[in-house]
Amino acid sequence: MEFRRECGRCDRPLTDDGPAYVCAYECTFCPTCYRQLRYCCPDCSGELVRRPRRRTSESSPPPPKTRADHPVTVRRATDRDLDAVAPLFDAYRQFYEQPADLPRSHAFLSERIAREESVVLLAEAGDVPVGFVQLYPLFSSISLGPIYVLNDLFVRPDGRRHGVGTRLLEAARAFGEAERAHYLELSTAVDNPAQRVYEGCGWQLDREFLHYELLLRTKPDRD
Repeated sequence: MEFRRECGRCDRPLTDDGPAYVCAYECTFCPTCYRQLRYCCPDCSGELVRRPRRRTSESSPPPPKTRADHPVTVRRATDRDLDAVAPLFDAYRQFYEQPADLPRSHAFLSERIAREESVVLLAEAGDVPVGFVQLYPLFSSISLGPIYVLNDLFVRPDGRRHGVGTRLLEAARAFGEAERAHYLELSTAVDNPAQRVYEGCGWQLDREFLHYELLLRTKPDRD
């Protein structure tokens, strides 16, 4: 397969280890254009599917040199932790092809925490923030009770492969149980290697229901 270096629609640069979508003829598009094209190639009308990632030694994050010596702790973040969590949240959004915007990331988290519209769990190695998970509260009509959507999970590249993700998932489970939630749920890309971590923590793949989404034309407000 030819790994093309730019989106065939908007010319956005693409990397070998980043997300991209291709048709049977290897027309290649970035995630934004993939959604705007409604998952269909405009040239051949074929289905667009996720391109496999080519991992290289250069793309593998180096192991931490000093942080590994510190035990990882996880606690619920408050408004006093926004300066620590916001850069992690901004990096998480950049991983999903969003432009860097630390002020808006900070404001978004501030509003969610102030309104108690989400729960942010912060992982620290010593006094260094290394990851976070964000849970959104919802309700289930079937089970007639509260649930939480594990919407965001991120670990800094220099903190990966040291169990930080597992600690965050364990903390999310403990929080859900303490809140007497009926279950937690999440969705992830089919080629996300973190699936092994989820399954190792007891998460089960849903083979009964399909997940759909409807993109709306509403544009986000900007200050």
